[in-house]
Amino acid sequence: MTEGKAGRGIGTKVAVAIGIVAVLGAGGWFGFAAWSRAKVRAEVDQAFAGIRAAGSKASFTDAGFDPTDRAVTVSGIAIASADGTAAVKIARLVARGSEKPIDRRVTLEALDLDGVEVTLTGDAAQGGTVSYSLPQVMIDRYNGPMTLIAAGEGGGAYGALRVALRQLAATTAAKVTIPEARVRMAPAGAPPMEATYTNLAAEGINAGAIRSLIIDRSTAAYVLPGAAPADGQGTPAKFNLRIEGLVAAQIDTAPLLLMTQPGGPAGKAADAYGRIYGKVVTGPYVISQEGGATQGGASMLMENFAIRPSAFDAGRLAKFQALVTKPPANPSVEDSRRAAELLRDTIGGLSFSTIAVTEAYTTDKGETGHVGLIRMDGLANGVLDGFVLERADGKTTEGGTGKIGRLAVRQLDFNQLAALAAEAQSPSPTTALVLFRVISGLDIKNLEVPYGEGDAKDEPVKIGNLSLSWGGSLGVLPSYVDFALTDVSGPIRPEDGEPFTYLINAGMKRATVSLGAKAFYDVNESSLTLAPITTEVKDAFRVTIETKLSDVPQSAFSDAGSFVNELPAIGAGPVTVTLTDLGLAKLMYAQFAKAAGMSEADYREQVLSLAEAFAAEMEEGMPEMAPVGAAMVSFLRNPGTLKVTAKPKGFVPLIALASSGDPTVLLETFTFEATATAP
Repeated sequence: MTEGKAGRGIGTKVAVAIGIVAVLGAGGWFGFAAWSRAKVRAEVDQAFAGIRAAGSKASFTDAGFDPTDRAVTVSGIAIASADGTAAVKIARLVARGSEKPIDRRVTLEALDLDGVEVTLTGDAAQGGTVSYSLPQVMIDRYNGPMTLIAAGEGGGAYGALRVALRQLAATTAAKVTIPEARVRMAPAGAPPMEATYTNLAAEGINAGAIRSLIIDRSTAAYVLPGAAPADGQGTPAKFNLRIEGLVAAQIDTAPLLLMTQPGGPAGKAADAYGRIYGKVVTGPYVISQEGGATQGGASMLMENFAIRPSAFDAGRLAKFQALVTKPPANPSVEDSRRAAELLRDTIGGLSFSTIAVTEAYTTDKGETGHVGLIRMDGLANGVLDGFVLERADGKTTEGGTGKIGRLAVRQLDFNQLAALAAEAQSPSPTTALVLFRVISGLDIKNLEVPYGEGDAKDEPVKIGNLSLSWGGSLGVLPSYVDFALTDVSGPIRPEDGEPFTYLINAGMKRATVSLGAKAFYDVNESSLTLAPITTEVKDAFRVTIETKLSDVPQSAFSDAGSFVNELPAIGAGPVTVTLTDLGLAKLMYAQFAKAAGMSEADYREQVLSLAEAFAAEMEEGMPEMAPVGAAMVSFLRNPGTLKVTAKPKGFVPLIALASSGDPTVLLETFTFEATATAP
C-alpha cells in the first residue's frame, strides 16, 4: 500500500468514525431532550401536586425543556386558594439556566413570565375585587422556592398579602423588570380605582429587601371615599393621578410581613418602628379632578419611612377604613372620641425623617396657588418636629393676591390634637389650654393678604414676621412665652382713630405696626417676668413695658384653675414704662398749631407752659411724683425717650392693686423714678 493510499484510508476511517459519532450524538441528544421533557413534566406535576396537597387549586396545560438553553417552559398555569379568594394565572413561564434544586429551592439564570394575572376577592379586597395584570415579567438570577406561591396561612384582610410577602422573603434576584403593570381595585359598594405602572425595574432583591426600585411613570384614576361631587350634585368626581418617574432605595418588607401575621403582630418588633423605605424621590406629578381643581408639583421626597406593625393590624385597619368610607352622619361624643383615638394611633404608627414637595401648585376655576416648598421633618410617636411652607402665593378670580414667604410650625403633637378633637363637642373650660400642647411655636414671614375694603381693597396687608413660641414642663400652662409681630403694614383710614389720624393728615396712606411680648418664670426666684412688652407704630412712637410678679408658686402653672387660685398670693413687682418718640410729637405739634392758627414754635411754648404749671402743682401736692413731672416737661420740650419706673415699697398684692379704683393707693405703695433723654 502506497503512502498516499494509506493516508486516504486513515482519513476515510476517521471521517467515517466522526460521522458515526455525529449520528450517535444526534440520536442521543434528541433522546435526552425527549427524556428531559418527560422529566420536567413529572417535576412540574409533582410541584403542582404539592400545592394541591396544601389545600390550594393548581393546574397547568403543558411543560417542556429546551436543552440548548437549558430552558424549562410551563404554560397555562392556574393557581387558586382553597376558598377561591386568591387566584394567579400565568400564560407562560420560561426558566433558563436551571441548576439542580437544593432543599426544594431552584436557582435560575433567568425567569420570564408572560400574561400574569392575580385576582383577590373577599376580605383581602374589602369585600370586592382586586386584580393585577402584568403582561411580562423578567427576572435575572433568581433563587427561590420551587413553588410560585409559598405555602402559608391565608384568609383575612391580609391573607393574600401575607402569602406574597412570604414568597418575597424567600426569594433573591439580581433584577426584576416589568414593562407594564395594571391594577384595578373595586371595593364592595365603592367606585373602582385603576392604576398603571410603566417600566418597573427592581434591583438587589434579597430576603424581602430591595436595594432600589425605579418606575418611569405611574397613573391612577380613583374616587376619594366620601368625596363631594365637583359640581355639588350627582356622583363624586373622579381624580386622575400621574407621576413622571419614581426612584426608591433601601426597601424592606419585613415590617409589612410582621403586620400581616395571623392574630395580629406580636413581640418587641411589633411595637418598634420598622423602616420600609430609606428614600423615595419622584419627578413631576399631577392630580386632576374631573370638573374641579388640578394640583401638581415638581418633585416629592420621602426619607426613612417606617411603620409600627402593631398599629396596623387587620382589625384596626378595618375600623379606619370604615371611618373613612362611611363616617357617621351625626357623630356622638363617643363616636368623636373613638375616631380621634383611632386617628391618633394610626399617625402614631408612622415615622419618617423627611417628607417634602417642591413647586406645588393648584388651579381651580380661575383661582391659582403655588408653594415653592412644603416640608415635614421628624415624625415619631405622634409628634412632628416641624412643618415648613415656603414661597407661597395665590390669586383669586377677582384678582386679589396673597403671599407667604415662610410658614413654620414647631413640635406639632397629634396626640394632643386628638385629645382636643375628642372634646370638640363638649369642651370644658380648660379645653383651649390643650392648644399649648398641640404645637410649641409658629413662625410666619413676609405674609401679604388683600385688604378687601373700600378704595384700598387692592392694597395688601403685609406682615414682616410673626413669631410665637412657648414651653416649659411645670404643667398645662407654659412657663415661658415669646411673641413678636413685626412690620405689620396696611392701609389706614380716619375711622382707625389716633394715632393714625395724625399720619393720614401728614399724607401717609399706610402704617406699619410692631408688637412684642415675652414672659418667663424663674423657678429659683418664684417670679414671673413680663418683659419687654412692646408696641411700635413706625414714624410715630414706641412704648415698652417691663414688670415682674413675685411669690408665684410652681403650682400656679398646673392648670388654669390653679393659677386663678394662686392669684391672691402673687405680688406686684417693679414696673418700667418707656415711651420713645419716632415722629408723632412733631406731627401733633404741627397739626394742632395749624388748627389753632399759630406757628409751631408758639404752640410748643404754650404746651410747655401748661406742662410746667401741672408739674409744679404735682410737686406741691405729691412730692414723690416730682421727678415724673420734671421728666415729662423735659420730654415735651425735646421729644426723645421718657422712662418712668414704679417700685413697690413692700409686698403689694396684685389682685388688691388691680381691683382698687383709688389712684392714691398706687402713690402710697410705690415709689417713682423718671428720666427724659433727647433723641
